[in-house]
Amino acid sequence: MLNFLLQSTVTTMTAPNFYLVAGNDAFALDDDTGIVYGCYVDNNGMIDWDCAYDFDPNEEDVEYVAHMSKLVLDMAALHYEQQQNMGVFVK
Repeated sequence: MLNFLLQSTVTTMTAPNFYLVAGNDAFALDDDTGIVYGCYVDNNGMIDWDCAYDFDPNEEDVEYVAHMSKLVLDMAALHYEQQQNMGVFVK
């Protein structure tokens, strides 16, 4: 089951490190908690991070949300794996 993020209306969000845009929605990964959440994408292609929302399993296509969430998580895992494998070798 997907974990969901409750967005506070008091703080202003910045763009997370990892997100995918599909249609009018962005699927983002919270950098601190590792929880996937959604954001609206304006007609001009700008993501409104302040209007982040939870995924509601009763209103969303659960399989699509799960698939997109897995892609975001895989992207982050690949990035962190790549960072661990980077190093300086001296001969």
